[in-house]
Amino acid sequence: MKVKQEFFGFNPVMWMGVVEDNEDPLKLGRLRVRIFGWHSGSLKDVDGEPGVKTEELPWAQVMQPVNAGPNSGVGGPLTGIVQGTWVMGIFLDGEIAREPLVMGSIPGIPTEANPNPVGGPPSEGFYDPDGRYPEEYAGWGLDEPDTNRLARNDNTAMGDAKDYTHPVIQRKVAMQHKSQYGNGYEIEEPVLDGWKEFKSKYPHNKVLETSSGHIFEIDDTPKFERIHIYHRNGNYIEIGGAVGAMNRMDKVVGDQFTLIDGNHYKSVHGDINVVGRHCQQLSQTTVIEGRTVTLKGGAVVLATNKVQVAGSLAVGTGATCKIVDIRGKVYDVKNGIVVSATDG
Repeated sequence: MKVKQEFFGFNPVMWMGVVEDNEDPLKLGRLRVRIFGWHSGSLKDVDGEPGVKTEELPWAQVMQPVNAGPNSGVGGPLTGIVQGTWVMGIFLDGEIAREPLVMGSIPGIPTEANPNPVGGPPSEGFYDPDGRYPEEYAGWGLDEPDTNRLARNDNTAMGDAKDYTHPVIQRKVAMQHKSQYGNGYEIEEPVLDGWKEFKSKYPHNKVLETSSGHIFEIDDTPKFERIHIYHRNGNYIEIGGAVGAMNRMDKVVGDQFTLIDGNHYKSVHGDINVVGRHCQQLSQTTVIEGRTVTLKGGAVVLATNKVQVAGSLAVGTGATCKIVDIRGKVYDVKNGIVVSATDG
C-alpha cells in the first residue's frame, strides 16, 4: 500500500515553541504556539521578512495522558497551560507544518522580563502577549525556576543559596484565627511560624497552583506528610503539616453551611469544645442526655411545651423558670430557688 506524504503521522517533524494563546474558540484545550525555526519572532514585517501575529498561528491539538482520557465530558481537564509556557511537539503532517500537536511542556528558568506591556498591544513574539509571563509576576522573580516554590522550598534556613518564600505562608499568619470568646476556652488556629518552619523537601511535594492562587498539595516529605487544599480567599483544608501529623484543619473565613437530607451521626472519642459568640439550636425535639448536664452563666431555657429533667435537679443563682422532670413533676424556680414542686 502506498502511503501519501501528507498522511498524519508519516514522517512527523518535532519542534519546540512558546504558547501565545490558550483561548480556544472550540474549547478543546487547543493552543496557539509560536514555533522556533518555523515562525518569525516579529509580529510585523521586517526587512522583507513577513511577520506573524498571534492570531495567525495555527491551533495545536494537545496530547492528554492516558489517565485523563477525555471523552464526552468524562476524564481529566483539557486546560491548564498558560501563555508564555514552553512546549514541545510534532507536526503530524511533516514539513507541510499545518497540523501541530503539543506533546508536553518544558519548565525553565526565565532570565529576561516580558517585553510586552501588561494590557497593551504585544510587540514581540515568543512571549505571553498579555505581558504577565515570564516576568516578575505576583512576586515571581527572574532567574527563578518555574517549579512551584512550595515544591522547591528554597529556604536559606534549610541550606539553600537563595530564599524564595511562598506568600501562602505569610497569608496564613496574617489571617490567623483566634477565638474572642470562651471564658478560659480560647482556640487559636495552628499555623507555621513563617517560612522557616515549612519542612517540605524536593522532590516529595506535588503541587498544583492556578493562576489566581488556588493551591493543591500532596506532600510525601518524610515526617512532614500532608494534604493541603487552599482557596485564594483564605479558606483551606490541611491534613498534617502545621496542625500535626494526626490532625486536620478546616478553615472558613466566611460562613459554612452543612445541609443533610438524611441523618447526621457524629462520634467523638474525646471532648467536644465549641467556642463562639452565640450558639442557637432549632429543632422540633431536643434531647440532651448525660451523666451530668451543667448549664453555666445566665442560662435561659425556653420550650413550647415543657422541659423534662431525668435524675437530680440543681438550679444556679439567678434562674427563674418552670421545669418539668421526666416523671411530670413541675418545679417553680425564682432567682435560682425552687419555691414549689407539684405533681404533673
